Amino acid sequence: MQESWQTNYNDIKEEIERFEEMENGGKSCYFDVHTLEGIFDFYADKFQFDKAERVIRLGIRQHPDATSLQAKHAIVLIEKGEDQAALRLMERLTSLEQSNPEVFLNLGLVYLRSRRTAEGIRAFGKALELTFEEREETLLDIAVYLNQYDQFAACIEVLSAAENDYPDNDALLFELAFAYDKLNRVEEGMETYQKLLDIDPFSENAWYNLGILYIKKEDYNSAIDCYDYTLAINPSHAEALFNKANSLVNLNQPAEAIELYIEYISFGYDQLLPLYYIADCYDQMGQRDMALRFYRHTIETDPFYFPAWLNYLAHLINNNLVDEALEASQEALEYHKDVGELYYLRARVLLLAGDFKKALPALEFCVKEDPGNLRNLYELFQVQRTLYPRRKPLKMLQTWLQRYPNSEAVHYLLAAYFLLEERSLKTAALHLEQALAENPGDLDLLLDFYPELEKMIQKSKKLSQLLEMHTNYEF
Repeated sequence: MQESWQTNYNDIKEEIERFEEMENGGKSCYFDVHTLEGIFDFYADKFQFDKAERVIRLGIRQHPDATSLQAKHAIVLIEKGEDQAALRLMERLTSLEQSNPEVFLNLGLVYLRSRRTAEGIRAFGKALELTFEEREETLLDIAVYLNQYDQFAACIEVLSAAENDYPDNDALLFELAFAYDKLNRVEEGMETYQKLLDIDPFSENAWYNLGILYIKKEDYNSAIDCYDYTLAINPSHAEALFNKANSLVNLNQPAEAIELYIEYISFGYDQLLPLYYIADCYDQMGQRDMALRFYRHTIETDPFYFPAWLNYLAHLINNNLVDEALEASQEALEYHKDVGELYYLRARVLLLAGDFKKALPALEFCVKEDPGNLRNLYELFQVQRTLYPRRKPLKMLQTWLQRYPNSEAVHYLLAAYFLLEERSLKTAALHLEQALAENPGDLDLLLDFYPELEKMIQKSKKLSQLLEMHTNYEF
């Protein structure tokens, strides 16, 4: 909780010293209300709220009816996190001192912190009505509070109404641009940051945030230009360095990105994400050994970082490094015991090793966790048919249908079964229609698994109509 203090504390230097002597010597001194307010502001401005609170307690003892000191006491309560006590005090003060903008400003903050948003915004409006000499500072306080508590639309409304009054206030422009950014009003945010940069072309934060907006537009070249300006102003701006590297990756320049990730690490910042991204860059470049080295390094840095395990295991599987994949997949499950995707990768590794029996329970776990996942169910179906060739496929599918009646994956496989093995167009159509209604996006995956289905569907008017009804699929 901050005020915009502008007091020249030299004017009350002797009074501050007298208060210090009183505290150190244990003797009592008298101060008038105005002096106490000044001493309080001096300590509050230095964030010495323990001393500021002692000043106010002394003041209230000496001047129990001074509402201005009560208002200062509310600031102390807010700083201590005693919002309900501050709220009771300020609500009482608003009826006694209806012309003090500080009370309404602080009241608005506590309302926001108490999730009484509408009341907070009304209190801020009242504070602005009552503020004359320090209106610009009060407006900035309100904007900061609204953004801090995610009231971006309200912040935009307040600042837009006053934008023409203070066109050269870069702090107000920054808060306005920030609010636009958070609401994904990208063009307005970019325009506002540009106004800010016209005032202060050396604002590293404005250049950096403008770069983020260019990324949202997927204009990575312009984003890199912004980050270059940021780094020219502040070569140690780690986030700009990191985001520039990410933009280079999006421009398919992984080698250049790697250099920046390494530079970022050299500043001593958290190395987990850059290590992971470096591994991915080497993967994209086809440098398998370097990719593997950095995937291992990422896992060693934080074995609880789940995305690294996914890419590490996928890399091992894609490069047929079965022995390491067997060991790594088992270790991954020690850190992430209930993650279906890791069980799927574990099953893939076991299938590469030819161990279908151990792959079976891993796939069963995946299906139980997400019965609508067509890929997992298809894999389980194939493994079961391999392990139990005498078991009737329809029996397996019907068992799953009873267990997961709303699973689109089950209906997709039943549609494929009735078309390919039973030649029952009518029954296949019923299952295909339900699957398409639930998840039309998995049709392409089904046709990848059973490419011969495409011609069968194309030849059937009924099935073709189903595809036209639910998808944009073109034969």
